Amino acid sequence: MTTGQCLCGDVKYAIEGKISPIWLCHCSKCRRGTGSAFHASAICGADKFEWLSGEDGIREFESTPTYVTRFCGRCGSPVPQQLRGTELVFLHAGALDEPIGRGVDHHIFTGSKASWYEITDDRAQYDEHRTPAT
Repeated sequence: MTTGQCLCGDVKYAIEGKISPIWLCHCSKCRRGTGSAFHASAICGADKFEWLSGEDGIREFESTPTYVTRFCGRCGSPVPQQLRGTELVFLHAGALDEPIGRGVDHHIFTGSKASWYEITDDRAQYDEHRTPAT
């Protein structure tokens, strides 16, 4: 079982079973949302995900009809969300408790990466979205 939580610990959750390999997203929305060069993401099946506490304290921000972010209403940490129209839950890899049993698989939206950041590993790089299978 893999667990995760927000910074203040109000929102906690568990994933029973495997999560996908992690990907690093370099798009401008992820960079703005994290304040970093990229966002480390993964997914799991909705049937494998369970809220343990704090679900009622989650808030949402919809920047476009297709881009919604969810976060803890107390500390602002990003929290998981079920992807609309799917049976998949989007996870923030940095909020998962160690060990997660997965590593980084690839980079996406590398064409819009931060100009001040250089990708130095040999992982695959894509200009569009690529979601690995769980």
